[in-house]
Amino acid sequence: MITCEINYAFKNKGGEWVCGDSINIKRNEEKCVVSVSDGLGSGVKANILSTLTSTMSTTMVFNNVSIEEVFSSILSTLPTCKVRRISYSTLATCLIDYKKKRCTIFEYEFPLIFYFKNDDLIPLKKVKKSVSNKYLYVSEMDINVGDSIFLMTDGISQAGMGSEKFPFGFGEENIRFELRNLIKNKVEHVNIVEHMIKLAKKLDKGTKGDDALIAGLKIREKRILTIMVGPPEQEEKDKEVVEKLINSKGKKVICGGTTGQIVERVTGKKIDIDVRSISKISPPVGYMEGIDLVTEGIITLTQVFRYYENQIEEMGVGAKKIIDLLDWADVINFLVGRAINPAHQNPLFTHDISLKFRLIHDIAKILEEKGKIINIEYF
Repeated sequence: MITCEINYAFKNKGGEWVCGDSINIKRNEEKCVVSVSDGLGSGVKANILSTLTSTMSTTMVFNNVSIEEVFSSILSTLPTCKVRRISYSTLATCLIDYKKKRCTIFEYEFPLIFYFKNDDLIPLKKVKKSVSNKYLYVSEMDINVGDSIFLMTDGISQAGMGSEKFPFGFGEENIRFELRNLIKNKVEHVNIVEHMIKLAKKLDKGTKGDDALIAGLKIREKRILTIMVGPPEQEEKDKEVVEKLINSKGKKVICGGTTGQIVERVTGKKIDIDVRSISKISPPVGYMEGIDLVTEGIITLTQVFRYYENQIEEMGVGAKKIIDLLDWADVINFLVGRAINPAHQNPLFTHDISLKFRLIHDIAKILEEKGKIINIEYF
């Protein structure tokens, strides 16, 4: 199944502490919704208005509220500038349905949206709709692996405005050329959005410029990672859990020495230990046919957690490899055993089973905040 990789970058207007443009994202295994909003003006007031707009739209669209009701609610909530007689926020909301391979974009007074099918820039076919005496545009298209969508506020197109080279700003045509060139050269989306923001900063040098935000959406195959941590509470469940791990899609990790022994017994395959991975801070890692990585348990998971909390500078080989896999994956499945490790029953050993559960819970929470889909099953 497809998924949507989302990268974004932004810059504040000169002299402001916060960006007046906002992005809000919601996703599950079936769909994702991304909203980008540009608040009128800059700074805190613009940030509050754009955050309210993007959050309302994303939440309502994600929960299957009709687009007419979504925009009617937003327009009735947000004020209108009495002087300029324009809305305090612009908005673009992108709904991607993974099963239907369908993308729907709703936009209200939003400046720039670019859709690429592989390397080709495709014009959006927009349908005009009237809601509460305001006009919005709806675009729908079939999507597949390799497609890209870029949503950006006018801080990008107006960058450099007033300069000798770009008196009217960088402009849509130059942005189109820049994006096309980057995509044809297979530049990663995370680098594309960073490049465009750095370019806007460079063009605005010597001026206050404006807030700017760009979001890059890339359609690709979903990446799945399954991690088995600890033995099941009941031994008769061993085979069930191991088969669930072996038959799972994507990459597979065994975490814990006892867990590894169970998988060896059920599958009849042996774990090969990499003795070169052993050090004072690194328990050994191993490999098994059909399994991408085998690591020690509590120490390795603790290092992973401390890395995400910025509490550690040095890590073992196993922790580094698990972190690489966690960062790679879109969907992460934890198969967590409830059995107490015999080593943990030693009163001199301070860890107990609750620590394992707490580590998994805390790591999962951090990963969810990073946009990962997390599933935890206990056995």
